[in-house]
Amino acid sequence: MGRCELNLPDSLQCVSLQKVEFSSEWLYGLLITLSLLDHPVTCEMLDVVLQSTEQSNLDESHIPVSDLRSKLCSSDMSNIKILVENGNMGLFELLRETSTRILDLRTAECASLASTIIHTLNKLTKLYLWGTYMGRCELNLPDSLQCVSLQKVEFSSEWLYGLLITLSLLDHPVTCEMWDVVLQSTEQSNLDESHIPVSDLRSKLCSSDMSNIAILVENGNMGLFELLRETSTRILDLRTAECASFASAILHTFNKLTKLYLNGTYMGRCQLNLPDSLQCIRLQKVECSSEWLYGLLITLSLLDHPVTCEMLDVVLQSTEQSILDESHIPVSDLRSKLCSSDMSNIKILVENGNMGLFELLRETSTRILDLRTAECASLASAILHTFNKLTKLYLCGTYMGRCELNLPDSLQFISLQKVECSSEWLYGLLITLSLLDHPVTCEMWDVVL
Repeated sequence: MGRCELNLPDSLQCVSLQKVEFSSEWLYGLLITLSLLDHPVTCEMLDVVLQSTEQSNLDESHIPVSDLRSKLCSSDMSNIKILVENGNMGLFELLRETSTRILDLRTAECASLASTIIHTLNKLTKLYLWGTYMGRCELNLPDSLQCVSLQKVEFSSEWLYGLLITLSLLDHPVTCEMWDVVLQSTEQSNLDESHIPVSDLRSKLCSSDMSNIAILVENGNMGLFELLRETSTRILDLRTAECASFASAILHTFNKLTKLYLNGTYMGRCQLNLPDSLQCIRLQKVECSSEWLYGLLITLSLLDHPVTCEMLDVVLQSTEQSILDESHIPVSDLRSKLCSSDMSNIKILVENGNMGLFELLRETSTRILDLRTAECASLASAILHTFNKLTKLYLCGTYMGRCELNLPDSLQFISLQKVECSSEWLYGLLITLSLLDHPVTCEMWDVVL
């Protein structure tokens, strides 16, 4: 009880209230003290009891609690993450109108108690939820929110529809992360929710503008993706190959989807049925067979507008390994089909690849190649001249020694995006460009010699 007199070290990253009873004055003081640290710190409230005002005044009548509250509300709490596992209404009222940016609610009961004050947290950017959520979603979210993260959550379709509709009303980009979620079956849901017109909520969701919502799924099921069918999200981030497999049946119904992010291991034939709206597919951390990548690129070539294939961290499985699982697949036929496909609409971006990846791209007809590291450029140098439709080459990274880029005759434009290079390398590049017998532009955006 009384004033918080903890003199905390600058090194502190977390204070954990395990089984604590305190006065409002003490907690105000603790949070004010934490706000003075100049780095992120977590305040965990795992099992806390806030003493009532009447009890508190017995010991604390000399403390101007209202002054402490004013000081807390004017303090910069942007460095403090608040985690609550077992709280009460009084605790959340104490946090009303404070400037914390991250709130982590470990139970559905906490979320229910917090629902009346969450909208007052006008600097809140990230909300973590755990627990079981049935019935209508009654979260009144602040306009500042940028991400809601469902960590380990079981919910009804009604609740998720409500959450997504609420997020769609925000007028800025927001991410809905679904890390480990279980959608309750319709039969179970109806036991508690028969009075809710779920079909009406679905219609409302499908007519809502979800273009501001990025959906991230790590662990979902077919029911979850069916729930998302025909919605208008523009960004979908699938963290496992299993998620991509579940999503494949409904991907083509996302007729506003512009960006698809993939992670995981992909073998066999690529069965992604991509929507015509897609503008970018990003392979974030992917291991794949040549068959799968051939199939993906062929699928992208069928889109009738520009699309970017970003390969940020891609490991191409060796032919020997691939054949163990894919001997029934005529990979040579897929290669022939890719080389004869019109890839002029596909921009290829590579950040972390290997020689096998670039050999796979040999003789294809992409017009734009973006190499994000000098290592990528070195690996690509052996096959660059085979890109006989390549018109634009983007380079990033550090280049020393002789310039060994063997450029195709089709090149019209080379852009040094963020490059550090030796004079020898730059001389070599310009000499190589001078040998082309047509106009070519060399852009130097951010170059350190």
